[in-house]
Amino acid sequence: MKSPFGKIAILTDSSCDLPQKFFKEYPIFRLPLIVTCGETAYRDGVEITADEVYRRQPSENFKTSLPLRQDVDAAFDAIARAGYSQVIVLPLSSALSSTAGNLKLIAAERTDLEIEVIDSRRCASIGLGMLAVQAAQYAAAGMEFAALRQVVEQMIDDTTVFFCIDTLEYLRRGGRIGRVTAVAGSLLQIKPILTIGSDGVIGTAAKARGRNAAFARLLDLADAARAAGPADLPFNLVVCDGAWSEEGKRLTAELKKRIPGCRQLLRGSIDATLAVHLGPHLLGCGIQFLRTPPPAVP
Repeated sequence: MKSPFGKIAILTDSSCDLPQKFFKEYPIFRLPLIVTCGETAYRDGVEITADEVYRRQPSENFKTSLPLRQDVDAAFDAIARAGYSQVIVLPLSSALSSTAGNLKLIAAERTDLEIEVIDSRRCASIGLGMLAVQAAQYAAAGMEFAALRQVVEQMIDDTTVFFCIDTLEYLRRGGRIGRVTAVAGSLLQIKPILTIGSDGVIGTAAKARGRNAAFARLLDLADAARAAGPADLPFNLVVCDGAWSEEGKRLTAELKKRIPGCRQLLRGSIDATLAVHLGPHLLGCGIQFLRTPPPAVP
């Protein structure tokens, strides 16, 4: 069977937060991460959603885990059946998950596919989704495998995302901050704005007191990232939300006004895996510069 898109497929995981339509329009395949609660394991986006995590979080303790081996094998099998011979794999940052290392081991066992697993590092959530979409657009336009690997690495370096979370409680539950810090942040209504460094580690980009101030700060940070980038390069914008659809729409509209001229703007919703660690009422945005001339968007 010959693929309608060419030889190269993109495989990412469910933390990419892409709307379903992109998996139909482009050669992108998605691997579900695992969310656990007690003895029960759920495939992210298949057997559990972020909304269900949010509903149950106040009284239940969720954790996350690697994709199941059978799901990884099934994803590679589906790619081969669809007529692809080469795969760019874009998992969640290796600093946040062992998924990338696990996939490299499994990929080395395949003899029917040429597979390159690339650490997405700083491209979490919809930033990872934008990376997958842009890579798929280059692949569908005929870019060769070796060149695409290099372009993807460059796009990772040229992608910056920011996330404002409503509470520090779920980061505390996951052991990422202390209880005193979480309580102090809650009492003072401090909204941390997080970003991911070039090493894939989550850090604090800014803090704001209250939701309105945090919203404005997100726009400021995205605008500053645009100003700090090369003025003559095309760029993409991204927006995501978690259980905050109306604010996500507002952020999308304001980002378009604040940073005009983007090549494409991609909006998604947080997946169950990230919902476990970040909790509800999340907003995020970011920018991706393109140093290699991009193909036309269909």
